[in-house]
Amino acid sequence: MKNNPDLGWLDLKKALQNTNRKELINIIRDLYRYSEENRRYLLARSIDTNAEPGILEAYREVIKMNFFRKNGMGRSGTRLQKKAIRDYSKASGDFSGTMELMLFYVENGVEFTSEYGDIDEEFYQEIYSAFEEFCTRLETPKGKTLYAVFRERLLKIRRKTKGMAWGFGDGIKLRVKEIENFFEDAQSDS
Repeated sequence: MKNNPDLGWLDLKKALQNTNRKELINIIRDLYRYSEENRRYLLARSIDTNAEPGILEAYREVIKMNFFRKNGMGRSGTRLQKKAIRDYSKASGDFSGTMELMLFYVENGVEFTSEYGDIDEEFYQEIYSAFEEFCTRLETPKGKTLYAVFRERLLKIRRKTKGMAWGFGDGIKLRVKEIENFFEDAQSDS
């Protein structure tokens, strides 16, 4: 389909605008049935994720499953886990849920290393990059309200990464210290 430049979103949009409500619901139902990924996306997009915690849990399961397979070693590649976080964020617009998934991803990356031993530098960079993004978002006005929720988990990550290779543990230790200082300073300013 991508090879045909004449077919695109505008053509589809025009066709959908001429479709009645019942037909649209049937199209959405078919998309829902088509794949697990579509189901997660449609539910996150359409249902209040705070009222239905199972939606966030489905995305958490994608992250965990790709690190820890039920029948053996998971994968150290992080593409699918990061996609799950992006999909949830886009579909739901839920900032705190997205933050939860970001930290859960980092926690699972740390657990993966603890379970299977030293990984390669690229793996550590991917996990640290996600950790850095989480911390940066935590320092925003919206993120500040979540620090108390995540603080103990941040400290646990710092403890678990002590001595990990490629400077990963040192980087985590430094960034957690920066976060603690940031919130101590913010608290003393108020």
